Amino acid sequence: MFKVLARAPFLFTLLTAAAAQSAHAQLTVVSSFASGGSSVGTGFSPADGTIWKYGDFDNDLRHYGPTGAFLGIIQRPGLGANDADVEFAPGAFTLHNVALPAGTLLYLDGESGPVDVYAANPVTGVVLATLNTAFGNSHVVGGGYHAPRGTFFFVQDRVPGGVNGNLVGEVNPQTGAVLNTFNIAAALPSFTVNYGDLDVGPNGNLFIVSSDELAILELTPVGAFVAQHTLPANIPNVSGIAIDDSACEVWLGDRSGLIFRVSHLFAPGDCAPTCDPDFTCDGNADQDDVACLISVVAGAPGCECQDPDFNRDGNVDQDDVAALINVVAGAGCP
Repeated sequence: MFKVLARAPFLFTLLTAAAAQSAHAQLTVVSSFASGGSSVGTGFSPADGTIWKYGDFDNDLRHYGPTGAFLGIIQRPGLGANDADVEFAPGAFTLHNVALPAGTLLYLDGESGPVDVYAANPVTGVVLATLNTAFGNSHVVGGGYHAPRGTFFFVQDRVPGGVNGNLVGEVNPQTGAVLNTFNIAAALPSFTVNYGDLDVGPNGNLFIVSSDELAILELTPVGAFVAQHTLPANIPNVSGIAIDDSACEVWLGDRSGLIFRVSHLFAPGDCAPTCDPDFTCDGNADQDDVACLISVVAGAPGCECQDPDFNRDGNVDQDDVAALINVVAGAGCP
């Protein structure tokens, strides 16, 4: 759908909103890369640490390594759109009575009528399940799965106007029925969604971005205002947000296709890094797992069932072996 790209002035019209600006550290850009072309949706795959994007009415979904290396494409499920998003299932769940594994790709098409969710294999692009929901009026620009609540949340942009503009809906993933809705204006009247997105944070709150705004809006799942998190000055026209729970970081995509890796969105304690020392997935965490990782670092993969970058620093090396040894011995996650 046609949208106006002009940025709305960033005004603090409410004293309560001004007082409730983020008490966290200032958001910081860790790195960035240009993905090329436009972008309306940004996703992060926790299974392999890749970043995905979808552009205006594109025929495919593209994914990249953390430093911007282009890794490939899969065919987009459903129809082309510029009211759309790409997400990943944070854990195993069921969509429209189809059991899906963690890491399933979710393409959200909000272009025409209520939003549709397509679950697909991120390697082959094969569609595994489809959910036609009852939420939306042709302008659903993003959403995410809330694992603790077992529901989807979606955000509709400002175009429908009135009570239907800037609307958030909670949806049953089996039936598509709307469980609850609330308007962003009730929490912060000055915040409007143009191109934008929504994702669920590790603290269970909703994080909303908009190309009209210079901040990330944080709300509770029932729509109560929590905070605004001011964006770094060099991030314009944000249209996508994808949260990496394990690293306690966020990936932001802008309309031009730039993708930014950002830290300090969450307060200390919001993210609790987890790791699984059962590297071979044989049901035990022991020296067999350490031996397997040593062989992988030496160049002989094949015994592992998970990402060998055990300490999540972007490299597969002896530091991962040392971290695994510590965890097997009873230490905390790196």
